[in-house]
Amino acid sequence: MNIRFELFDDGLAVYHPNGELFKEPGDLFDERDRAQQERHEAQQERDRAFAKLREMGIDPETL
Repeated sequence: MNIRFELFDDGLAVYHPNGELFKEPGDLFDERDRAQQERHEAQQERDRAFAKLREMGIDPETL
């Protein structure tokens, strides 16, 4: 698989075949949480926009 491991005094580094360092699990969790929050905010914005269109007598499902 060409994955490289390096052991240091303070831990282990794992590298992709292209030499890029794998992300730390905590960083992955942070990215996941940010993506979920962004998705939630986008859904709320969409729902507000749909509500506004309905107030104006426009069915957003027909657009």
